[in-house]
Amino acid sequence: MQLADLQHEHGFFYWIDITEKPGEVFLNQLEQQLGLHEIALDNLFDTLHNPRLLEFEDHLLLAARVIEAWKTELDTTSLGIVLGKGFLITAHEKPLDLMDQILQRVKSNQNQVLVKGADRLLYLVLDTLTDHYYELLDTLSDRIDAIDDRATELSQKQDLILQRDILDTKRQLLAIHRATAPLRDALLNLRRTNRNLISEANELYLRDVFEHILQLLDTVETYREILSSTTELIMSAASNRMNEIMTFLTVFTTFFIPVNFIAGFYGMNLVMPEARLSVTYPIVIALMASLIAFMFVWFKRKRWL
Repeated sequence: MQLADLQHEHGFFYWIDITEKPGEVFLNQLEQQLGLHEIALDNLFDTLHNPRLLEFEDHLLLAARVIEAWKTELDTTSLGIVLGKGFLITAHEKPLDLMDQILQRVKSNQNQVLVKGADRLLYLVLDTLTDHYYELLDTLSDRIDAIDDRATELSQKQDLILQRDILDTKRQLLAIHRATAPLRDALLNLRRTNRNLISEANELYLRDVFEHILQLLDTVETYREILSSTTELIMSAASNRMNEIMTFLTVFTTFFIPVNFIAGFYGMNLVMPEARLSVTYPIVIALMASLIAFMFVWFKRKRWL
């Protein structure tokens, strides 16, 4: 039986999951049997563009991004989704744990998914993808809390490490934002589509995913503002430490300006009358000490120390 014949069976739809980029023969079969547009096939595995929505006569293409690795470098892969009458196609260049989660949800909710049409399965895919973003965001939330705690107890040795952690976290938040912001726009366009691919009942579920993505983006922006505030706190702490150092050096230098003058004056290679007196040396030392004490008290009263 051809795939196109299955579309005419009442209440039947199928899900095709492609785990690696197929050859031209398979793509030609999809084009012929399902009537897929060649642009949809060309963009099914496209990883160069942002997630977006492409509408065709009797089907649509929705491209999304899945974020996988976090520890060393961010690893993202594309997820192409084609929704048509009686079928849903998901395509990715390598196996994804996300698809296993979707399959488990389908098995546990067969009565709610299998009999509701391919658009309900589309909701399940997008909802699982959104939950995936939330899980990553929860992990970053714990990391941001730890960064905030460390920022309140800054020490000179921790500055570079803390700033590196902040930059890494900002980069990860940016990756989530880049993946979800275009998906938000795609879902917004999907709600406005005039195609008869999504029923009114399932449109409510897609609207729920859209609202979740909006909340996720708000949370991402909040976390980015927190990290920006933490960065400002670190810079302020570093500036305060620099001011303290400069203040100490300035005061230390100022204390010794009159002392250096007296020492330079009596260090001249000239014969001075008072230099022959035995009390001259202790008097000069006492004068230097008195000047330092006087300046210290004066600075204290002026609140310069």
